[in-house]
Amino acid sequence: MNQWHSTLTNAFGDQLPHDVGVLGGGSHDVTDITVTTYDSAYRYINEYGDQFGLLIVDEVHHLPAPTYQQIPEMAIAPYRLGLTATYERSDGQHEVLEELIGPVVYEEEVDELAGEYLSEYETIHLKVELTDEEGKQYDEEYQIYRDYVDSHDFDIWKEEGYAEFLKRTSYDPQGRRALIAKQRAEEIARTAEKKLDTLDNLLKRHHDDRTIIFTANNDFAYEISQEFIVPCITHQTETEERTEILERFRTGEYSMLVTSQVLDEGIDVPAANVGIILSGSASKRQYAQRLGRILRPTDDRQPARLYEIITEDTKEQYVSSHRRQGVTGSADS
Repeated sequence: MNQWHSTLTNAFGDQLPHDVGVLGGGSHDVTDITVTTYDSAYRYINEYGDQFGLLIVDEVHHLPAPTYQQIPEMAIAPYRLGLTATYERSDGQHEVLEELIGPVVYEEEVDELAGEYLSEYETIHLKVELTDEEGKQYDEEYQIYRDYVDSHDFDIWKEEGYAEFLKRTSYDPQGRRALIAKQRAEEIARTAEKKLDTLDNLLKRHHDDRTIIFTANNDFAYEISQEFIVPCITHQTETEERTEILERFRTGEYSMLVTSQVLDEGIDVPAANVGIILSGSASKRQYAQRLGRILRPTDDRQPARLYEIITEDTKEQYVSSHRRQGVTGSADS
């Protein structure tokens, strides 16, 4: 919200009779041009929905949420524009956007923007192996999960099939054990010992670059922070501390930081030119958002690099392949 407010203020300067308004984050200042959050828009749309002729929705893939749909439904604005780098939703709900906002009128791929509007980039996929002990533990836990799923004919790759599996784990002790086994197997693959060895080599190679390390959960982020003495940002980080870390990253005082999913979107992150994904979901949206964190053009015009460290012979290989479908400029090693 603050980023949009600053950009609009700089763009219009003294042309407005009033300042650009802000609704949210403790502010309640509604003017001819007003910037607000999804939550504040939902809360006050019945009060202000008749005051604007143009509705611009950033990160429009969030709008299909049941509560947020009320924002465009209760706004009279005849002109509407939705913006997003990740239009499709895994639940298919992006289809309701045509009714709420309108049809897709313009689309451009990342590769078409690289060079002039975004940095040139490449994605590099590095594979590591589990240690013998890790491999044994992974196989044992994952087999418990697979045996249970196979015995109940869940179509686990579909959302409804996985939902049925989770439902059964709430009352079936064997199902609960299968879920725990799945989580343990994923944790082993996610935090493989050789991932940290590879990370160590990458950080040494890119010690002069601006690097963001991405993980899937807070515990692993904190572990990396302590192991490599790198500042860490998670959803538990206080706003003041987060602001200070990002400012020091912006000025170059910090050359790297580690985060869980909190920096994927919605926060103005200073330009970085190296991203390292140690773990994440199968979401194409998350992958695109993390790639976007390193694509802001810089003065030196050096190509950005996104590394993805994947544990071989684990479910991570499928997850990685799924989330980067449609992303080009990739290399494996």
